[in-house]
Amino acid sequence: MRACLFLIVAIGSACEPRIGDACETSVDCSVQGDRICDTASPGGYCTMTPCEEGTCPDDARCVEFRFEPPRLAVSYCMAACEDDADCRRDEGYRCVRASALRGPDGAPLARLLGSPETARFCAVGP
Repeated sequence: MRACLFLIVAIGSACEPRIGDACETSVDCSVQGDRICDTASPGGYCTMTPCEEGTCPDDARCVEFRFEPPRLAVSYCMAACEDDADCRRDEGYRCVRASALRGPDGAPLARLLGSPETARFCAVGP
């Protein structure tokens, strides 16, 4: 009986949603309430907010958006990636560096907290 219970727990945890997964509600991301569904993103985006350096899961990066002026800054855990295939390409997500996200005036829109500038994450990209 104990072995069966362990197997059920192991299988259930293997299906746990990850940062960057599609969602419709925050319950799709976590029944514990530690993750939210960003419904403003295409198809929804499981994330954690706010984040600081070292607070995101290992497969995610903390990204700060709208950091000028500082009082408007928001931060989210974003799925880490190596290339576009790691992201939800069919929904418009790309593997980007923060430096690639710029406003119409060329000003940076995002910066990484606690990761090298060359690190990349899945976002609706240029």
